[in-house]
Amino acid sequence: MTPEMLDKLDRYRAEMVRRNIPSGVVEQWIGAALPCATLTLDGDGPVVGRYGGPLLLPPGAPDPEFPFVASLNCADLPEKVTGLLLPPDGRLLLFAFPDLDGGGQVMYVPEGAAVEKRVITFEYYDEDPDCLEISEQYSQGELRMAADVSLPFHSSKAKATDHGWRGEDLPWAPYASIHSDLWNVDGRDFPRGGWVQVGGYALEECMDVNPVESAAMSSDETWDLEDWVLLADWNPSIEGREGFSLHWAIRRQELAARRFERVSESMHWNP
Repeated sequence: MTPEMLDKLDRYRAEMVRRNIPSGVVEQWIGAALPCATLTLDGDGPVVGRYGGPLLLPPGAPDPEFPFVASLNCADLPEKVTGLLLPPDGRLLLFAFPDLDGGGQVMYVPEGAAVEKRVITFEYYDEDPDCLEISEQYSQGELRMAADVSLPFHSSKAKATDHGWRGEDLPWAPYASIHSDLWNVDGRDFPRGGWVQVGGYALEECMDVNPVESAAMSSDETWDLEDWVLLADWNPSIEGREGFSLHWAIRRQELAARRFERVSESMHWNP
């Protein structure tokens, strides 16, 4: 982790200890820390992608199922910042619609691939004028990266049993609400346009179980939840969609093989 990440963890540790949280619990939280990259329109870090179009796809690529959110430059998102072994070049394209009946997907365009501008009309939203209005509110502009550190906010872990899945309280469960209030020790306003987070832990307002685990369970492909990672989070700044977050998760093997069509998404919305 970078010195800035370690300094943030040190300040968090001092504040939690001052609040009389057991030191063992604090160290378990800090021991679970992961690096991540936070991408915003308002930052002053390097440009690593952009919100919005134009949408450039290879001629033979299928049309996306959801509106275009952002493109990310893989070469500008190193593993030491994101904790993810992304492709060394090319672009990740994020698509999503912020609604509980919506969803998301990811497409990868290799460096040097022939591309063409693609204009998509999402006719299946035409019956709901609000949906069209929401997609028109998507942010536009350059995304700038800040290296950050991520801690888990979920208070229980999914455990596989012969009868399905059940939640098991994590050691910090009794102190989860205090942790949620104190983690952002520097304080930060909601960035203009919302943000995209790459790597780390998923963020949402109500998190009992890790959303990455929810995405893994919904895939019905593996019982090994440790095999999954958060690829990206999207927290949009859209009127009427406050409290919404969408999470893209992927198995480590699929990430290494660049099979981004195998991404599994989950979402949360607290209107």
